[in-house]
Amino acid sequence: MEDTLLKDLNPEQQKAVLETDGAMIILAGAGSGKTRVLTHKVAYLITEKHVEPDEILMVTFTNKAAKEMKERIHNLLSPSPYNLSPNTVMPWVATFHSMCAKILRIEGKHLGFSEKFAIYDS
Repeated sequence: MEDTLLKDLNPEQQKAVLETDGAMIILAGAGSGKTRVLTHKVAYLITEKHVEPDEILMVTFTNKAAKEMKERIHNLLSPSPYNLSPNTVMPWVATFHSMCAKILRIEGKHLGFSEKFAIYDS
């Protein structure tokens, strides 16, 4: 199954996907395949390393990028040749802003915030 996830990646991308010990940062220019590497890595962690999807957080800068990552992960995992349940929870993919807002809605009570606070923008 590993071969299925790696077949469309170049050797450097494969290396990044397969490296799972410790933290990793991927720095590369536009169009170099960063999103492809990250989404394949998430699929690899779920299918080959048996990491629970709800233990994975992917953070990006734009809603467009977050949507793209979610779609790519979903497409990599379904229809699933990996014997995943149709009810498998997907990783949390969010923008920095939406992630922080969600955390504040859940934990903000400790800071005196209502979970129904509003964020205003110009």
